[in-house]
Amino acid sequence: MSRTIRTARKIHRWISYIVFAQVTLWILGGLTFAVLPFDSVVRGGAVMEPSENPAFPQGWLATLAPHVSDLESINGITAHNSSQGLLVELLEGDDPHWIRLGDGLAATPPSAEEIESYAQRLYQGEGTASATRHISEPEYRYLGLVDELYGRTDVWQVSFDDAYDTRLYFDAPTGRYLTIRNDFWVFYDAMWRLHIMDYGSGEDFNNVWLRIFTPLAMIFALSGLVLTWNAARRGWRQH
Repeated sequence: MSRTIRTARKIHRWISYIVFAQVTLWILGGLTFAVLPFDSVVRGGAVMEPSENPAFPQGWLATLAPHVSDLESINGITAHNSSQGLLVELLEGDDPHWIRLGDGLAATPPSAEEIESYAQRLYQGEGTASATRHISEPEYRYLGLVDELYGRTDVWQVSFDDAYDTRLYFDAPTGRYLTIRNDFWVFYDAMWRLHIMDYGSGEDFNNVWLRIFTPLAMIFALSGLVLTWNAARRGWRQH
């Protein structure tokens, strides 16, 4: 056995102890991303249409005029659907002011009953609302990795007893719809974090762990090719 083959075998064996688990997770992650329908299942499209900011109705500016005159400057104006009807966000610096276009009054925090009623209007699946609760503290991380609200608090959660275990989230002070989550989203997000080896935000593609394991995996693959080529060459010689 040549020195090159012995070296390749040692490298392949020792690196395999280090990278085997992560390579397996990379493969499982790729399989997850390929198999799970993203828009309909992971993003909840099967039970709810994608939310978009609504258009401003006719005469909306006159409704806001009294509020606008009280502000020193406005950095942005955005319309939002909510449990209180159509809301307009007037952004003064970093401070938002929420106005109901229906009556021109400032938005008030909705009740649990109003939130659940709004959630049932948005939801288009086959389940029914099973629980409504207010979240005031950071939630535990699903599978030890995923915080489906990314640390956000002061929200309402409405759960539905469907096949996806759908959860709708709403801003507690205004009743605005925030996002949809389900168990498939949690699993997908967990596999994504494991895939890119970012166990915090799940957004860093250039983290230290990935930069260490990627070249190790490449060396593992190349040393395996050397061993495969050597085994094939010996097989040809025997025949």
